[in-house]
Amino acid sequence: MKPLALSSSLLAIVASVVGLTPPATAIGTAYFAKTTQGLNLPYYGGQELILTQILLPSGKWVINYSASPVNGGINDIVRCFVRTKETGEILSAHATDVGVQLAASFVSTISGVTLVNLSQPTTVLLICTHDTTGTTPYIDPGAEIVAY
Repeated sequence: MKPLALSSSLLAIVASVVGLTPPATAIGTAYFAKTTQGLNLPYYGGQELILTQILLPSGKWVINYSASPVNGGINDIVRCFVRTKETGEILSAHATDVGVQLAASFVSTISGVTLVNLSQPTTVLLICTHDTTGTTPYIDPGAEIVAY
């Protein structure tokens, strides 16, 4: 019988089943921002709405964000993303279809996570847009961005 070489993922699963998981690592510094009211997306499709932002010092960061678009009208695609203010670089982006017609949800949560290594202090913006001009979806209170 040949010896079996276990990958790190399989070792982690086996260790968790038999109770050999290492202790959790504490999070050091975290930066967090959250909206407290609903925000209407712009009337014209493709225009951006900055929901909130955080200023991060240089270093490695895990950035996580979420926003919940609501649309009681004709279906529309809502796109949310994190972008650096200084360079305009999009770090992470996700989308959903919201509306009252078939194949859409009245409300849906968009979320994303990314890892960045910043060489200088950077403002990270949480932004949403929608595709269609006209009746606009809005973003529910509680859209948030965190970096740790």
